[in-house]
Amino acid sequence: MVHFMNRLVWVPVAGLLAALFWLVWLDGKSAPGGYLFATPDAATEAGYCLAVAERGRELTYGQGERKLEQFLGESIDFWRMRVEGAGPAGHVALARDLARPGVNEGAHLHLALQDCGRRAVALYGHRFASRAGG
Repeated sequence: MVHFMNRLVWVPVAGLLAALFWLVWLDGKSAPGGYLFATPDAATEAGYCLAVAERGRELTYGQGERKLEQFLGESIDFWRMRVEGAGPAGHVALARDLARPGVNEGAHLHLALQDCGRRAVALYGHRFASRAGG
């Protein structure tokens, strides 16, 4: 009888696991697309990230901290290879985001540059020399 009871304990556990898998599937099904900044495809996302890095370079006039300038240059080079003709769409999307009321351009660019850098590392496996060693 005890052996039979031990088997019954697994029935609710299996049901709970099945319910969790179903909820994760349901949540993933309704999730937004996998592109940053509400861009429609990878090329436009790359154009957006390229526009962010180029705008950052414009704001620093190439005279910022050495590691920042190196990171901006690496980002520009990295995203330029992935734009596939969608550069203008990325620039338009960035301009749209910066034109929203209450948006702080510097803060938005700072966070977008971080997001783009993380995307390059996590999705594409890129290693930024400027970020090596801390």
